[in-house]
Amino acid sequence: MGHKIGGPRNLFLQPEFALVMPAYGNDPSNVADQLGYGEKQGADSGRPEVQARIVLQWQLDKAPGVAPAQLIFSGVQGNRRVMVRASDIPLCSNTDPLVCPDSKIFQNAFPTGAATTSNRAGWTAELQLPTRYVTVLAKFWDGSDLRWYFVGSLDSNYNDTAGLSKVCGTDAAPAFCTASSNDGASSLSFGVNSNGIPAFAPQRPIRAIGAFLDAGVPLSRVLHADPSGRNAGWQINFHYAFDQANTSDVLHLGNQRSKNDLSAATLCWKMNNLVSFMLEESMYRTRIADPILGHSSTFPKFEGYPARQWHDIRSEFGPVFSF
Repeated sequence: MGHKIGGPRNLFLQPEFALVMPAYGNDPSNVADQLGYGEKQGADSGRPEVQARIVLQWQLDKAPGVAPAQLIFSGVQGNRRVMVRASDIPLCSNTDPLVCPDSKIFQNAFPTGAATTSNRAGWTAELQLPTRYVTVLAKFWDGSDLRWYFVGSLDSNYNDTAGLSKVCGTDAAPAFCTASSNDGASSLSFGVNSNGIPAFAPQRPIRAIGAFLDAGVPLSRVLHADPSGRNAGWQINFHYAFDQANTSDVLHLGNQRSKNDLSAATLCWKMNNLVSFMLEESMYRTRIADPILGHSSTFPKFEGYPARQWHDIRSEFGPVFSF
């Protein structure tokens, strides 16, 4: 329910609050489970996700047909839970008895299975400024585990193995013992802590930050086109977006990307109320988390050199039908 403050700018304030089913975008590894129940780590937390926002609205430009301006703040908080069945707790596979005196040390330590949780929290600030000559949109976001919202380089979480020793594999190639979660969407890493006690690595959310800026110009109005003529429906839109996952978090996942940005320009001609034609030129770019890794042979080469970033230039043209 909103509150109309009024005044010469017609101020309006509206808070919003919601309890929703938490979702994280971590699907089961096999298609049968994806079709059968989809994601369950959010639901396994046993609590709803909390979302809230507050909107301040006012009439910035009083010209006829111009939408009101808005200042928006929003936030989200939720938990996910990963569970490993007792039957899936791994064996200690190192053959050295000094490293692994009992192959069932993890099964003995976790006789009923294991479970861990991670937290999602995020907030945004958004500004919408429509005028008769240009409409500007700007948004900033900051938070953790924002994969479901298509930011944070689409990363969700990582296993924080700091302080744990690798007791699986061989002396020449030690590794952490791993176990798949009951939904097949995650895995836990098991090792031995500094006190020699079997333990599993907690899962931490990938932190992320980003923003976008968008400007739309009604070309026909700016150039004083005849409102009843064929040139009345021209407009152009410029867009830039930047998204970055925390580098130290991403490096726990291996050689991963951390920075992404998108630049786009869209030209639109509205032929009538039903049909518009769009021409868009855009460039999407992604960069690796650690520039030093760009010298690695694991990355593709461009003009004979290891690439530290990749980009895709795209051109699109087509009609848009509005009903």
